[in-house]
Amino acid sequence: MYPEYFVAPMREELTRVGFEELKDAASVNDAIKGEGTVFVMVNSVCGCAAANARPA
Repeated sequence: MYPEYFVAPMREELTRVGFEELKDAASVNDAIKGEGTVFVMVNSVCGCAAANARPA
């Protein structure tokens, strides 16, 4: 979708602080089907989503 160099910095930051990268629907389903709470962060470079995830 977006060039790798757009999303790489935020991806690296999120995985460095402990987020697990989920790149397909099966991975997401596996992560949320268990018990407990799951926090999902969408790595987006568009202004509509990214502004709410990482206010500048």
